[in-house]
Amino acid sequence: MGIFKAMFVIRQRFVWAALAAALATAAGCHRFDPRSFSGPEALFRGAMREFRAGRFQRAQAAFQQLTFDVPPRDTLLPKVRYFLAECQFGQRDFVTAAREFRRVADEFPTDSLAPWALLRTGDAYAELWRRPELDPSNAQTAVATYQELQGRYPDARAAVIAGARLRQLNELFATKEYENGLFYFRRGAWDSVILYFKNLIATYPSASLVPDAYVRLVRAYGAIGYREEMQEVCETVRRFYGARADVRRACGDGSLRR
Repeated sequence: MGIFKAMFVIRQRFVWAALAAALATAAGCHRFDPRSFSGPEALFRGAMREFRAGRFQRAQAAFQQLTFDVPPRDTLLPKVRYFLAECQFGQRDFVTAAREFRRVADEFPTDSLAPWALLRTGDAYAELWRRPELDPSNAQTAVATYQELQGRYPDARAAVIAGARLRQLNELFATKEYENGLFYFRRGAWDSVILYFKNLIATYPSASLVPDAYVRLVRAYGAIGYREEMQEVCETVRRFYGARADVRRACGDGSLRR
């Protein structure tokens, strides 16, 4: 009897586990109908629940419905449009998200979400440019948007975050400029090398690749016999990065060393 009782208990556990799994699946897959809510406030709460659960498509449908249901002057409307854009961002529709975030910032400039909407506008454009070798137009728009945020809302927390985002983008821009310069360096096209590395140093002075750009610039000047320019750059690079081995190799005795 003990064996049969044990088998019965085990069987019951399997049954309950299967039932629990089925109930969980049913709960996760319930039909979400924006029209079933009693009003805009209830629908907004339901949409936020879907959004926080990562069910962006359902949440987007609800927020989209709310754009028709909420009056233009209602304080709920900027929240609706902001989270509609977040749903689009979450589904990687960055072009539409950027447009919707921008709309929040432009149509509700005094709302507390306006700075965050500008930040997310910049984020959406930055997501459209993730590799330095690609056309930087979207990244340049992101930079302009972050700078606009800092200008319009300098004391906002979002503006502080925008500063960090700008530094990240500047690193990517500097990397793009450095890779272009390196392309010509390997081919001995010294005039182009000088152009790219001087531009990197002047435009992105805080980028991590600036010391490398200085070293390449020294070698380019040396390669074409511009000793005066080479020595001038060496004086600068020694002052700021004199402890680096590659700087000492390039500028230690004033001669070109590859």
